[in-house]
Amino acid sequence: MTKDLLILLGIMLAAVLLMPSAGATCPLVGCGRGNDDWLESAQAFLNSDVPPLGVSQGRSVETGSFKAGESIGAVVKAKSRTGLFPAGELLKPMDSFSGPDVVVDVSNQRSEGEAHIKGAIDLPIKSFLFDDGTLRPVSETAAIFGAAGISQEDAVIVYSDTFRSGEATFVLWLLCYLGQDDVKALDGGLEDWSRASLPLETKKNVHSLANYSPSMRSELLASYDFVKSGAAQMVDARTFQDFGKGRIPKAFFIGPEQILENGKVKAGASLTDTFAKLDRKRPVVVYSNDYFSASLVWYALQLMGFDSRLYTWQDWQAHGEAKVYEIK
Repeated sequence: MTKDLLILLGIMLAAVLLMPSAGATCPLVGCGRGNDDWLESAQAFLNSDVPPLGVSQGRSVETGSFKAGESIGAVVKAKSRTGLFPAGELLKPMDSFSGPDVVVDVSNQRSEGEAHIKGAIDLPIKSFLFDDGTLRPVSETAAIFGAAGISQEDAVIVYSDTFRSGEATFVLWLLCYLGQDDVKALDGGLEDWSRASLPLETKKNVHSLANYSPSMRSELLASYDFVKSGAAQMVDARTFQDFGKGRIPKAFFIGPEQILENGKVKAGASLTDTFAKLDRKRPVVVYSNDYFSASLVWYALQLMGFDSRLYTWQDWQAHGEAKVYEIK
């Protein structure tokens, strides 16, 4: 036999061996399915929520702006969840931002040159608090936002490394407290944004100075007198261990872990069950040892249409309420 004939016989033998027998398991393509059927299946897979092969799950860094997982240019787009809540307008879907949006990274741990969402300005939460965790005066807070180029007319979107840290919800509460009309928290954090292969960059963004003029919504920070009056329902967002040692009278325990699922706020149907013990017709005051834990629960209540406010355990203690809150 010639060499060419041997090669031809080898190809024919391989084809026979690879043909499926009756009752055999179908390969990826074949078994009587036409090319059109296979293409439909492939398209359905590509349109699913499964990340395409080759997409990086971490962060890649290049000079200037870049995208995580840019190896094959694929983007995993998360579905909007705003319709799952009565007040879903406070939630920004995981998607690219429009030009007018002012995107603010409030993470405390951001280091120089580390990637952030493209176009975001860095404004760490430590800017708004004293070392003991108490709020800075309104005048100082407004000046900080103005120095960052944020005005009260802007549409602001806040995020941090992870949503569960409570950093983004705290700054959202703070802006609402100052009277910001259009402010949202990103549905997730930077880690979710990176996994979705959405635009990131390393350059520092600077906005022109703005004049931030607050129009206070003072009721969002509950006073001692309001809490003491019993007009509100109290929610304790500290640890369950702290709750067991002592609490404000008649307070319910709802910790941040009860309103989170997979690092994001639970869908409205689940939150309805979580807040079932609360009366929608009465205001709810959430307190904790820090603003972050309390703001997560406050935010979930806001999404569900409750009149929710913040308070601090430290203020309750400062008014000499030891005999009231201690449990024997």
